[in-house]
Amino acid sequence: MKKFLATCSLVLAFLWLAACSSAQPSTKVELSSMPEIEGIVYHGDIPKNPQKVVNFAYSYTGYLLQLGIDVSSYSLDLEKDSPAFGDQLKDAVQLTTADTEAIAAQEPDVILVFAGDDNLETLKEIAPVIEITYGKSDYLEMLTDVGQIFGKETEAQAWLDQWEEKVTAAKNELNGVIDESTTFTVMDFFDKNIYLYGDNFGRGGELVYKALGFAAPAKVQEDIISKDGWFGVSQEALPDYIGDYALVNVNATTKEAAASLKESDIWKNLPAVQAGHVLEVDYNLFYFSDPMSLDLQIEAFVKAIKDAQ
Repeated sequence: MKKFLATCSLVLAFLWLAACSSAQPSTKVELSSMPEIEGIVYHGDIPKNPQKVVNFAYSYTGYLLQLGIDVSSYSLDLEKDSPAFGDQLKDAVQLTTADTEAIAAQEPDVILVFAGDDNLETLKEIAPVIEITYGKSDYLEMLTDVGQIFGKETEAQAWLDQWEEKVTAAKNELNGVIDESTTFTVMDFFDKNIYLYGDNFGRGGELVYKALGFAAPAKVQEDIISKDGWFGVSQEALPDYIGDYALVNVNATTKEAAASLKESDIWKNLPAVQAGHVLEVDYNLFYFSDPMSLDLQIEAFVKAIKDAQ
């Protein structure tokens, strides 16, 4: 009898546990459809709604944030210091792909990296990875791509629609202020060197050349836009590359190099400089070409053009 009662107790206990288990909410993670997109490779099962994203593909931080995807890490100080991102990265941790223990401690749902990262194999053991080849999708297509991956197509299209309206408004505002045939050169400084940029490397290039449709000087088109997208140039060669306007990215770090260039006779004799057509913009804002950055860049650009008249 005791054996029978013991057996019954075990059965009842098992049934009770089973009932409790079935009453618990499902913890199954909804997976992304992982759409086939040129330049994007998936390693593992990508969650559709990740709660914690460790992101090393820093060019796309603003894309994730725009679509409401929380980012728990950053790679560059420029991300943390971006006026466009505000305080959205205030609790984020700065990491490199070599910080494997710190990455694992974050317990990420997904990791984003640029293609060819040296630590890819190790990262794949920590969490599913999205590997992105920079430049395969242009600055607007990338928002659609990210939207498809994370089921945020509606949010992506909403931004694209308002961006089209904002660009049209900016063009109308500049109509009559500067001619449509005006040429622009996009530039910045690094370690006292001068760099020029095309239409797919940030610094305002996507805004000026693609969104607003201004042209680049012939040498910029030939040596930069048609090739690698960026180009180091000497002071002596600058006259061949500077258009009607120069969009100069400057921040506290590069101010000294910019000041040194301004003192040179070569710079002072440039037609754009003599006409007062040098637009100094915030490097921290113009570095990226994501939706959040573009929304502020276009306003800053229009104001700078008007102030230069």
